[in-house]
Order: sequence, then C-alpha cells, then structure tokens
Amino acid sequence: MYVCCQECFDSFCKKVLKNHARNYEKQLRKYNSQECYLEDVSLNIKLQPAFSASPYEEAYIFRVMNMDIIVNDFLLGAALEKLNDDQRDIVLLSYFLEMTDQEIAECLNLIRRTVSYRRSVILKKLKKILEASMDEYEGV
Repeated sequence: MYVCCQECFDSFCKKVLKNHARNYEKQLRKYNSQECYLEDVSLNIKLQPAFSASPYEEAYIFRVMNMDIIVNDFLLGAALEKLNDDQRDIVLLSYFLEMTDQEIAECLNLIRRTVSYRRSVILKKLKKILEASMDEYEGV
C-alpha cells in the first residue's frame, strides 16, 4: 500500500513538472514572437520620437522668476524665442505655470487688465509667428 502511494505521488510530481516545463516553453515562445531588435523598432515612423535624443537636448529652456520652464515642442519653443523677454514671461507664466492674470500682475508689477491685454496681443503675434514657421516647415 505504501509503495502504491509513493508511485502515485511520484507520477503526480512528474506530471506537475512536465506541465510546468510545457507552460514555461509556451511562455518563452510567446516572448520570442513579440521580441524584436531595437533597430527595427527605431525605424518605425510612429515610434521615432521615443528614440530621438534626450528631450532636454531638443527642448527650449526659458528662465522665468528663477524657474526653468522646459518647452519640448520645437516650433513653439522657436516662436517663444522670437518674443521679447516681457512678452515671453507673460505667456510662460500664464500657460506653463498656470498663473492667473492677478498673480502675473503682482509678479510683474502691472495691473491685471494690462496683463490680460498684453497676453491677447502676444497670442496674436505668436499665432502669426507659428503660422509663418509652419509655412516654412511645410515648404521644406
């Protein structure tokens, strides 16, 4: 009786190990089918931004009120660079640091209405700069 139980247990252990080995091989085949080389992936146009240089190398970094603001978009960064410092500060504080007109006015020693008016003028100017940049970019 003891020998029979030992044989049953031995048989059970062998089945468990065999099934585990089969599952492991199946999982390896699945991973190998999904595996690809980095060179192949980097040639995919949709994935190229992920394989470009470090974002800080292509980004524009602007300093406003002792804070660095990173602009990753090339066209927007180039357009912001064409603005003078006061104009750029208003846009960066408003849209990148999400400050209200009142907060910006207090920081820049201006009246809230002046900040609002300047921002609307700056945005129109920025729109023209971006449209011109897009025309150049599409023309290339």
